[in-house]
Amino acid sequence: MPSFAESQLESVTLTDIRGMRFCEFLLIYEDHVDIYNTSASAGCPEDLWKAMDTAQIAEAHGAVKAQLNGPKFWAMDEQTINFGEAKTFAGIEARYGATLPLAALGAGEGAAPYSPYISAKTQTMTFKAGSPVYELVDPDGNVYALNAWGPDVRGGDPANLADQLSPAEGWSFRVTTPGEDLTIEGSTEAPVDMAGDDMHQYYTRYGAAAQ
Repeated sequence: MPSFAESQLESVTLTDIRGMRFCEFLLIYEDHVDIYNTSASAGCPEDLWKAMDTAQIAEAHGAVKAQLNGPKFWAMDEQTINFGEAKTFAGIEARYGATLPLAALGAGEGAAPYSPYISAKTQTMTFKAGSPVYELVDPDGNVYALNAWGPDVRGGDPANLADQLSPAEGWSFRVTTPGEDLTIEGSTEAPVDMAGDDMHQYYTRYGAAAQ
């Protein structure tokens, strides 16, 4: 995985973020993708977001191509994540959050649905006890927790994904309510598996289904 030596990373803790709106900018290079996120910045104004020109963004930042991800809404209650330098994208400030392999892009908008890939970034996500966790379960029983949902989720309630998703064969969607806090950790030293659904929402693997 390419390193991001130019960036001085700092650990940022975001609290009370379930449902918090954010946007991401993906700068695509020959061998990797750098992601910039607005969660630790001043937000993602809708008028500026709608006016984004990805070709201009790519040219301005020396990338082969640029993609937009969002707006999205965090599905966890708290997270601690390393953020790096800030860049401005046509009026919206975002901070470096992760470097991913090109495979994470799939063939179009984001990773190919229901095809796990590896993410190497330092991030701790906490889902509070008594709050819902939205999950994918793969054919082998591995469980992935939803990180964030998109604007097409009916009523802004991820539980409705049970009717909206069309999982690949052997995959299923479910909602669980943990009796104690659920914490999922990943780092550059201990990468995590992730998977996307057919609505371009992403989930982090954390366990196996009950037998």
